[in-house]
Amino acid sequence: MARFCLPRDLYHGKGALAELKNLKGKKAMICVGGGSMKRFGFLQKAEEYLKEAGFEVQLYEGIEPDPSVETVMKGAAAMEAFQPDWIIAMGGGSPIDAAKAMWIKYE
Repeated sequence: MARFCLPRDLYHGKGALAELKNLKGKKAMICVGGGSMKRFGFLQKAEEYLKEAGFEVQLYEGIEPDPSVETVMKGAAAMEAFQPDWIIAMGGGSPIDAAKAMWIKYE
């Protein structure tokens, strides 16, 4: 029998992005969908906080609604190459679901 445990922490709301400054590690991958996170400045702020904490940051952008297997596999390959300590999904359910699936393949 196999067991899969999803991450227990989802941060949202006022002040959530600032929590990124408190993470420990060296590398973080941010997974995002369309352009709204970028348009409204959230992606830039997340990158700034992570870099302030000493992280090297890589983006995986363009996750479509109802992410395809191809998107997940490409993201998992990017994670395998980059070896992030943290996987951060921003936006709606699709980037979050895709990041979880990528993590399964990456781990």
